[in-house]
Amino acid sequence: MGVQLSTASFYDSNARRLSAMSARAQTLQTEIATGKRITTPSQDPAVAQQLAELARKDSDAAAYGANMTLAGSLLTQADGVLGQIATQLQRARELTTQAATGTQNAETRAIIGTELQSIVGAITGLANTRNVRGQPLFGTPDGTPAVVQNPAGGFTYAPINVSEVPIADGQSVQATESAARIFTQADGTDTLKMLSDLAAALQDNATDGTAANAALDKISAATDQVSLVQASIGARSARVELQQSLATTANTDRDDLRSKLEDTDVTSAVIELQQLMTALSATQASFTKLSGLSLFDYLR
Repeated sequence: MGVQLSTASFYDSNARRLSAMSARAQTLQTEIATGKRITTPSQDPAVAQQLAELARKDSDAAAYGANMTLAGSLLTQADGVLGQIATQLQRARELTTQAATGTQNAETRAIIGTELQSIVGAITGLANTRNVRGQPLFGTPDGTPAVVQNPAGGFTYAPINVSEVPIADGQSVQATESAARIFTQADGTDTLKMLSDLAAALQDNATDGTAANAALDKISAATDQVSLVQASIGARSARVELQQSLATTANTDRDDLRSKLEDTDVTSAVIELQQLMTALSATQASFTKLSGLSLFDYLR
C-alpha cells in the first residue's frame, strides 16, 4: 500500500510540475508574441485598473490636445489680423498728419479723405475675417459678421460672448476677441466711426486741418487699444503653448508608466523561455524514464 501511495504521489507531483512549466512556457510565448505582459484584466486586476485609468487620461488628453490646437490656431490668426489692422491704423495716422499740415489744400485733403475711407473699408474687411472653422473670427458662431457699416453712418458690432475653450482640467482660454473691444477706445470712442467721420470731413473740401488735428490723438488711442488686445491675445497664446508643453510631458510619462505596467521585457522573456524549455525537456525525459521502472527495479 505504501508503494502504491508513493507511486501515486510521484505521478501527481511530477504531473503538476510539468503542467506548471508548460503553462509558464505558453504564457512566455504569448508575451513574446504580443509584447505585452498583461493581455487580460484577470491576469492582474490591480494593474488592469491602473491601465484603464491611464486610458481614460489618454482620452481626456486627446480632447484637450485638439482644443489646444484649435485655440492656438485661432489666437495666432487673431494676432495676425490685429497686426494688419494696426498697420492700417498707422497709415491712417500718417495720412491724418499730412492732412493736418498747412501745406495741404482742399483738393489734396479730399484725396487723403478718399484714402482714409478706403482704410476704413479695409479695416472692416479685416475685422470680418473668417476663422479656420469658416466662422467670423471676431463675430458670432452663428455667422453674424463682426462689423456692419450702417447705410446712415456708424457701425454695428456683433453682440458676442466669447466662449472659453477647455485646455486642461479646470483650465480654459478665451480663443478670440470681440470686435467691440478692438474698436472701442477707453473713452468710448468708436474707432471706425471716428475714421469714417474724418474721411467725410476731408472729402467735403475742408479748408484747413482742424478736423485732422483733432483726430490725431484719437487715432493714437485706437492704435493703443489694438495693441492692448493684441498683447492679451499673445499672453493667451503663451498659456496655450505652455499647457501644450506640459501635456506633452504628461503624455510621455503616461506612456512610460504604461510600458512598465504591461510591456514584456522580450530579451528576459526569451532567455527565461529557453531555460524553461531546457528544464521542461529534461524533466519530461526523467519522468518518462522513472515512470517506466518496475517495482522489481525499485526493490533491487
